[in-house]
Amino acid sequence: MIRSHVRGLSLLALALRLSAGGVQGPVKIREKDGRVRAALMDCVALLEPIDAPVPLAGPSRPLSIRTVGKRFTPRVSIATPGTDVTFPNLDHILHNVFSVTQGNRFDTGYYRPGDAPKVRVTSPGLVKLYCNVHHQMNAFLWVVTTPFAQVLDGRTGLQFDPVPPGTYRLRLWHPEAGERTWIVKVGAGITQGAWDLDISLPPLEPHKNKFGRDYAPPADDRNY
Repeated sequence: MIRSHVRGLSLLALALRLSAGGVQGPVKIREKDGRVRAALMDCVALLEPIDAPVPLAGPSRPLSIRTVGKRFTPRVSIATPGTDVTFPNLDHILHNVFSVTQGNRFDTGYYRPGDAPKVRVTSPGLVKLYCNVHHQMNAFLWVVTTPFAQVLDGRTGLQFDPVPPGTYRLRLWHPEAGERTWIVKVGAGITQGAWDLDISLPPLEPHKNKFGRDYAPPADDRNY
């Protein structure tokens, strides 16, 4: 009985692969004056099932978000629940990474050059990352349960394949544009589309430090 059940699941998975289609098309980010940005950077595309069979995303490999030049690199990342994230300090100064995002709150505390504190993200959603020392440092980590997730850096658009037939929610997000969603129906072929995001937010979202207070101006920016 168990062997027949496993064989049935394997045949179903094979049938889904054979009938799978895909979603692809250009993505444009428009400035406030209507100009289109020359390249996609920090833009995330997520394809989430509404009425479709989808394989589990599975655990992500450990993720590294470096602090270098008083910046997070990469600025935007994708992981699945349960992923371990390290923050190697490649600067010659102290850093203190934290997030107050509900479900993924953490605080690395102050750590020295060469150190790499580790945290584990558990709840799906957008995790906003900051440094308690440097107000200008911000980064974003999307924790997702769909296997169809991409950071579009260096691309001209999105491409998901193979995708089992069904109805999906396409989500596009950018730090300076927020999020837009579309309903996409996937058949046996390639579903074509074209999607835009409009810049409407400041490059750096106003935020407080980990104590909920304003950042104090550094006495000497070279040492902080």
